Amino acid sequence: MDAIDKILRQELPAKACAEALNELGKQFMAQQDSDSAIQCWEQSMASYGKPGFAQAQLMKAYNAKRRACSQAGDGNGVELYSEKIDGLMQQSKDAIRYGF
Repeated sequence: MDAIDKILRQELPAKACAEALNELGKQFMAQQDSDSAIQCWEQSMASYGKPGFAQAQLMKAYNAKRRACSQAGDGNGVELYSEKIDGLMQQSKDAIRYGF
């Protein structure tokens, strides 16, 4: 993804990088491109790692994807997004437990 790489190549501080990725993700969602938005927010989480905007947006996007997979009868997709949701929930628990 060219736009994500462009942000990453700037070598911004972690928080600034995450904020730029979050904004890009918002733009993709406004264009109904949820896959690209998810990539932005996943990269934001990888860059900064603290709970916040990206995590909340990912939870919404993963739930929407899981719901769409369920309606389409895609069991593998349901399982994939369920695992992603579980991972986000575990990150939240860890953040509370370990004080991120």
